[in-house]
Amino acid sequence: MRYTAIRLTVAVILMLTGISAIWGGYMLMIGGWEMDAAWLENTPFETWTIPGLATIVLPGLGVLAAGIAVLAQAPHHRTLAIAAGVGLMAWVAVELLWLQVFHPVMHPLIFAVGAVATGLGFALPRSRVEQPADRQLTG
Repeated sequence: MRYTAIRLTVAVILMLTGISAIWGGYMLMIGGWEMDAAWLENTPFETWTIPGLATIVLPGLGVLAAGIAVLAQAPHHRTLAIAAGVGLMAWVAVELLWLQVFHPVMHPLIFAVGAVATGLGFALPRSRVEQPADRQLTG
């Protein structure tokens, strides 16, 4: 029962975050948020199109796929949940280093979501596929 609650919680967190990133990336691409071009001064980009596309692909589709894998209990779903959480934290860190602009809500929130997803991912039990060979059950 505990495992099911953790699995469903991390799956929902990852899927909602992935969907939000896809939507956010799309909004960046079409200029729907009228983001300040000054945020791009320390990047090679002149518009938000490529950053928006990157947001759709990396934290968007990647995190959504990890959430679906966790929900479906696909092989290595525990590892995918952990990787997605760490990936979200890394995304924020890279964004802060590259943009050199701190958003007081978005950056801490996404980092925290990544930390929670990582922690919940570690709380999931290892599947037989993920266990080292000497620890797998035989029979």
